[in-house]
Amino acid sequence: MVCGLIGVAVAVGLRVVFLLTGIDANLSFRLFTYVALGVITALTVWTLVFGP
Repeated sequence: MVCGLIGVAVAVGLRVVFLLTGIDANLSFRLFTYVALGVITALTVWTLVFGP
């Protein structure tokens, strides 16, 4: 659950960064991009915390 919340927080933070830098305007599938970034972050945190 914590990993998912971290993923959501990072996705929201990256959205703000992308809006400020103008990258967001160039994205064609914004929803999928931010969901993928959140999932990648959550899985990375999960692997680092609970991995072998």
